[in-house]
Amino acid sequence: MAQTRLTASGVSSQADVDKIVTAGEAVAGARFVNVKLDDGTVVVTHSDDFNVEDFKTALKAAGYPAV
Repeated sequence: MAQTRLTASGVSSQADVDKIVTAGEAVAGARFVNVKLDDGTVVVTHSDDFNVEDFKTALKAAGYPAV
């Protein structure tokens, strides 16, 4: 499976990590979402039908804009 790496802003606690994982795993094609608490790095393991823009939109809606 492919992986995409992004950085989410505003990550400062485990609760933030949990919210990002929940929002990210709801996006079509996302299989696993891993978030590093110390720097906001988000690694998404996904299938071919994954759309990174949909993922960014989901994170922004959860309050964690990604770049």
